[in-house]
Amino acid sequence: MKILLTGANGYIGARLIPALLAKGHEVACLVRDPKLFAKQSEYANQVTLITGDLLRNRSLQALPADIDAAYYLVNALPQTSGFAGLEALSAQNFVQAIDQTTCKQIISLSEIDDHLGEAGLSRLHVEEILREADAAITILKSTMIVGQGSIALELLEGLTKKSPIIIAANWAKAQEQPIATCNVIDYLAGCLLNEDTFNSEFHIAGPDIVTFKQMLLTYGEVCRQRKVKVMTVPQVSAALSSYWLNYLTPISYSHAKTLVENLKFDLVSRDDTIRRIIPVQLQTLKEALTQCA
Repeated sequence: MKILLTGANGYIGARLIPALLAKGHEVACLVRDPKLFAKQSEYANQVTLITGDLLRNRSLQALPADIDAAYYLVNALPQTSGFAGLEALSAQNFVQAIDQTTCKQIISLSEIDDHLGEAGLSRLHVEEILREADAAITILKSTMIVGQGSIALELLEGLTKKSPIIIAANWAKAQEQPIATCNVIDYLAGCLLNEDTFNSEFHIAGPDIVTFKQMLLTYGEVCRQRKVKVMTVPQVSAALSSYWLNYLTPISYSHAKTLVENLKFDLVSRDDTIRRIIPVQLQTLKEALTQCA
């Protein structure tokens, strides 16, 4: 099958490429800078590169007419003024381009976001736009993704560099259901032209439900090979927490701000329908962290 991949330079997109190639698919990657992509990806000579910026419709090369399915994995934009409008514009330009092909399915990935902050509302708008495409839509919503190079791992690494760790009380109690990166890839690949997933939305998550404090303790045990001490404080402002995360970890302030907002709430799956449609051997938190140690 011929597959179009957007977000090929992103964390998940870069890891999806070898999985699709291993299954014998022909992969076309939509990238802004082919030379940069060639420097960053060892698979550049195994895929077709299509030049274009989804924020600039006139920059888009014509997509191959015989595309079978497409992944919309465009990274969320930083929460700055006007970002929601730019995300909507990107999705609109994508739909306009993909409707000129024979694409039968669009697969999108985002986070479970029950509290619907600014970023969550913007993502819902993007999903509404994607649903207007001629192709069937499959939306996967994940919990916290844990794997080498993931934002979650950078967060755990940064917070456990020094001891004790001081975190807000609501962070410590927030329930998480982390999913291994490899399992996210399994689900993305498993949805491909699977008619049972057409025009549907699914939650994807790992098998463990733990508090964020337990995640920190488990990370210390598996990756630091020492007991991590966690101290909680009753009140820490969101702004202070964001600056603190930005200082301790490689995470940008905009991403840190989003993380702080998300860590105020439980992030667990409420729907396991996908597990019946696409059977996957899910990794536990310890198993996912062991691969990163």
